[in-house]
Amino acid sequence: MIKRLKWLTVAAAALVLVGCAHPDFIKVGQADHEVQTELGIPDGKLVSADGSFVLVYSDQPFGQEVWWMHFDSNGRFVKKERALNEDHFKLVVPGQHTEAQVRQMFGRCAQEYTFHLIDEYALMYRFEEAGGMDMAWWVQFNQQGIVTETAVTQDPWERDVDPIWDL
Repeated sequence: MIKRLKWLTVAAAALVLVGCAHPDFIKVGQADHEVQTELGIPDGKLVSADGSFVLVYSDQPFGQEVWWMHFDSNGRFVKKERALNEDHFKLVVPGQHTEAQVRQMFGRCAQEYTFHLIDEYALMYRFEEAGGMDMAWWVQFNQQGIVTETAVTQDPWERDVDPIWDL
């Protein structure tokens, strides 16, 4: 009975995922309002001086992606970009960026941590590195909300055992 319940749960989850919209299904030239209808309200928006913009979609906490959906100044989709990688992490500069700016650039995080002994806090974003390792990117802030440092570690959520099969 328990095995059957496990399989039904997995099957139901798979059906839900099949019906979900994903950035891979967005076509070049689609209008921003069409993309938002398909993908939902973005987690952030980055606007350039020329009128082009990026809509930010995070699948945190349980996913491992943040997508930047690029649009031209006419609001037409141009390209998508995965944002959780070393090239994008370098865009966040300690002493310069704020929590609000990080959230605008990367959207929802997987988890927030408080470091009481040093009176700072951090946002953790989960991602899969190019080699397939599950990793975490940390952005740490002082009490004024200014980035103090960033770091990459192994994803603390990952374990050797898949919890769904341990029921």
